[in-house]
Amino acid sequence: MGKLIICNGKQAFIPYYFKITNTKVYSIEELCYYVYNNVELLNEDFFGEALIQWLRDELGLEDRANKLREIKNNQGSFKEFAVSILCSSDYYTESEIKEFIRNLDELVNLSPYEKLKQKGDNYLKYRQFAEAATVYEKILDGEEVTGLSSEEYGNLLHNLAIIKLHMVGIAEAAESFKEAYERNKNPESLKQYLMALKLSGKDDILSEEVKGYGVTENQKDEMLDEVNTGLEEAEQTEDYKIVEEFQECKQTGRINQLYRIADELINRWKQEFRREHS
Repeated sequence: MGKLIICNGKQAFIPYYFKITNTKVYSIEELCYYVYNNVELLNEDFFGEALIQWLRDELGLEDRANKLREIKNNQGSFKEFAVSILCSSDYYTESEIKEFIRNLDELVNLSPYEKLKQKGDNYLKYRQFAEAATVYEKILDGEEVTGLSSEEYGNLLHNLAIIKLHMVGIAEAAESFKEAYERNKNPESLKQYLMALKLSGKDDILSEEVKGYGVTENQKDEMLDEVNTGLEEAEQTEDYKIVEEFQECKQTGRINQLYRIADELINRWKQEFRREHS
């Protein structure tokens, strides 16, 4: 959970699982810590029936579960829900809870666009790429888009480009980074576009774009150094070594070992997919 948490109450046999952060909590103290330190994730969907039932069945906190259900039945705000949870233990002081409420009030007062954008950003932060893409596309296809500045629109495209990089491919991501830069004029979008060209082997287009966008030689060298450093670090990862072994088995005709490695990779990808989409 990030720090030592002293738990005085009952420990759950079955933890409560927060999918977006891939976090399990086993006690009311851990739940309080999670709520307090993830204020930006809180919304109406955060506090559902499953959480109420978990508090009752796993932690034996029947009174607290009844209180939360009362809040839910009366269509209370998730702010009431969150504060009620924090008051379920002595883990946080009164002044700390007041500070939490102030932070939560700032989030409640965000515009509809800002709330949606933050939701998408949170999904992206925790590598929930499909969910993040759905939120960003909802903004771009909805009424909110008419009020966006060119910079805000470009920033959404930049984030969608990051998602494409993970889910589709470098070439598709490159085009989105370029479109993002045309709108937001953010040097980071331009850098990511040029780096994507380099990684996809489009050196001729890269040279043209470097000139067209007025990128200096020093900026180009820094970008290429960053690409090379990233590649070197990637070569040290376990996945890269597995792929190298796979290629070697393929070239040397070790078919049985090749199938074993392929099965391991597929099973790992399946587990990751299930975790992100369950």
